[in-house]
Amino acid sequence: MQRTLLAFWNEDRQELEVRRPTGQIFRFPARQAEAGNHEVFAVQTNGTDEVWVLTGPRGARRATRKVRFTQTGTYRGNSVI
Repeated sequence: MQRTLLAFWNEDRQELEVRRPTGQIFRFPARQAEAGNHEVFAVQTNGTDEVWVLTGPRGARRATRKVRFTQTGTYRGNSVI
């Protein structure tokens, strides 16, 4: 069985928490995810090395942007969904 990354958005602390398959936990502020008055709708991993934070304008019904981070918190850019 292959183990994958787990990622969570902590709304109270406004940070992303990533748990590696090895048990290591990384917590880091994800300011880029909420830039431009956006809110976080969901967090998703691609399995082993990247975390996607799905965001959209506050009050919107769905996410409109995907912000990418590495598992250690390095910002990798964003794209429109």
